Amino acid sequence: MSNWLTQANYLMMIIQVVVTLVLVPIVSFNMLKGIANNYGIHRYPQAATDVKQWLKKAGRSYWLVVLITFVLATGIVLHAIINDTELLNWDDQSGLLVIYLLSMIPVVVMVLMHKALFSLFKKYSGSIRTASLRVRTWREYISAPLAVTIVFANIVFIATVLYFVAHPFDGFAGYGNLVGLVILDSLFIGIIAVVYRDNKMQGLAQPVHRDALKKRAIHINMLILAIAVFHLSLSMWLQGTELINYKLLLQSLYFQVILIITALCLTLPKSVFEKER
Repeated sequence: MSNWLTQANYLMMIIQVVVTLVLVPIVSFNMLKGIANNYGIHRYPQAATDVKQWLKKAGRSYWLVVLITFVLATGIVLHAIINDTELLNWDDQSGLLVIYLLSMIPVVVMVLMHKALFSLFKKYSGSIRTASLRVRTWREYISAPLAVTIVFANIVFIATVLYFVAHPFDGFAGYGNLVGLVILDSLFIGIIAVVYRDNKMQGLAQPVHRDALKKRAIHINMLILAIAVFHLSLSMWLQGTELINYKLLLQSLYFQVILIITALCLTLPKSVFEKER
């Protein structure tokens, strides 16, 4: 591997740590505060004191988790750079996966914080929830452009597999890749079905708000599926050509994009705030 490509890989590792464990946590916590203030306190002004105290306490715990994971991830990358070796003295791609999993820890903590925040709101909202008299079908929650994109991504993947069946490379799994595609599609279809059937939607009282949040969650999962399939196709092309050394850059960029999109799942649709004004 050329020296400039090695340096580019190290730079991408640093960027991944900064994006996933600095920028994303800052944006995520600011979004949490926005929900607490613009939705929660605006809707339940009597909860203002409790919400502010909760934010202060939860914020300390959250940033402690972020700091620990940031130090661990930074240590892994710096050790590789200083010693001019692969991540964890193991494998760069596996190391990037470890860093990605570390960066998911603050995301999981943030999910729990959102649940705790809405549980706090429910103390002041009571148990009354407004129901919609109109029955909505699953077609209203599916984005047609994203559905077309997913179909196109699957076609590209299948065409890629068929090409490399005729022109195989070392380590190519053949038609077994199609089994993996079916599993991936099935997994996301299952996730989307669960979201569609979920009637709780974080305790939002108004049906229009619950529908907006459910629709946005389904759209984000559709987007993640499309990106994942395209990523697998591109990875296969890099593996089957002379560009395999660029696979690390692609994987790091993919992890960053997926984590950012995942963090967006924790926001409320703008319509929720507009209706509350």
